[in-house]
Amino acid sequence: MFSKSILWSTTVVFAFFFITPYFFYWATASCFQEYIRIDISRPENELHLGLLAFGVLLLSYAFVHIFHKWSGGIFSNKNGFIFGLWASLLVVVSMSLIRYATQSAFEAPLYILDGIYWAAMYAIGGVFAAIVSRKTS
Repeated sequence: MFSKSILWSTTVVFAFFFITPYFFYWATASCFQEYIRIDISRPENELHLGLLAFGVLLLSYAFVHIFHKWSGGIFSNKNGFIFGLWASLLVVVSMSLIRYATQSAFEAPLYILDGIYWAAMYAIGGVFAAIVSRKTS
């Protein structure tokens, strides 16, 4: 459950999932702004970075743990990439469609662009998990 391979992979995937979205959303804020109907984000002085970090850590651990079970010990980059795409289909793409169908905070292009971004993030995260798992197992 807490092998060296899982711990190192979780650390690398956590760093990727925690840091990259900040820079992506900072860089694309002006592009996404036109698709926001209702701003539901917290002001920066009210962000709970500890809870955010804990949530991303849980996501990273679950992602890596499920990848280890799913891959059957074959930690190829292709397996990591495919796993990331399946995880994004399960979590991000489907939830984006559900949110668009039930909420009116954002317009459709934002959900589409966000879904594409997170599909790429999960796929790259899967490759990172595969690389680190292969090196540490």
